Amino acid sequence: MQKREISIDILKTIGVILMSFVHVNTIFFTGKGILDGITYLGSTVCFSIFLFAIGYINGKKVIDNNEDCWAKVWQKVLWIHLCYLLLGIFSLYLFNGSFDVKDILNLVLFNNTPLFTEFLISLIFFTILSKLLFKPLKSLINKPYLLISISLVLFLLGSFLSKLDITNPLLSFLQKHLVGFQGIHLFPVFQYMSVYIMGILCAKYGSKLTYAWTFSLSFLLAVLLKAFGVEGWYRWPPSLSFILYGIIFISFVMFLLQFINENKHTKHLTLFGKYPLLSLFLLTVITFLVKIFLKEPSVSHLLLWFLNISILALCYLGIYLLKK
Repeated sequence: MQKREISIDILKTIGVILMSFVHVNTIFFTGKGILDGITYLGSTVCFSIFLFAIGYINGKKVIDNNEDCWAKVWQKVLWIHLCYLLLGIFSLYLFNGSFDVKDILNLVLFNNTPLFTEFLISLIFFTILSKLLFKPLKSLINKPYLLISISLVLFLLGSFLSKLDITNPLLSFLQKHLVGFQGIHLFPVFQYMSVYIMGILCAKYGSKLTYAWTFSLSFLLAVLLKAFGVEGWYRWPPSLSFILYGIIFISFVMFLLQFINENKHTKHLTLFGKYPLLSLFLLTVITFLVKIFLKEPSVSHLLLWFLNISILALCYLGIYLLKK
């Protein structure tokens, strides 16, 4: 395994751990302090981490001219969709109390987005886009400034279209998934395309210097936006500052990971990252099972640290045994 691949696996592992903390803390914790801070951090950067990784891996395939066939793409989509359906049904049962055939149909068609499953829908879209954009990216990957400009245009266009009040059912469906709508818990394609393109470009140009510059410029832009009173942290749909916070975190972590070399200990840091979908599925299932028995949230930091660490440990053990 190459150094950069190790860094991506460790980055995905960090994303998996943060997302587990977000889900556990959101369901079981009502206090403040460091756990609340971890929830805030995870809510801000988790999806961007996974999307950056998808872009990075697809960028490597573009560079090596190693295009996935449609059969492999649909297989990936099928696995993500199956996880989405199973977790969605479990979520409906836990948080809605009941569900019927109509709820299941809406779930299948992405008209219903149960709690803690929304990100899987966008992962499906970006998995398909990775195939559709493969040939255009082959010619554009050598034009980084053009790709960055395209991502900015898409962000601005998405932000504008997300504010429109659309009543047509089909157009409303496309709006929610492609550009978002105020308060709808989805990860819109247009606004997050900048993170995906960052992953594509880092597959070719990623280095200590690149990540340092990306961190510095993104941090400076975030400071300027705050100084001029531009909209700050907003998630549904994401504001520019929200996207920048994800880019800042990713570039900082990737910079640090450039100093890590493969050794006998790195395999323990990459298990979740090697199997991110399985990890997220198992972690969510375990968390939901705990919810059945622990019905009321708590302010106890000790209890929540115990829950978070225990759930991660059980998931790690499960994946280790399955992939042994």
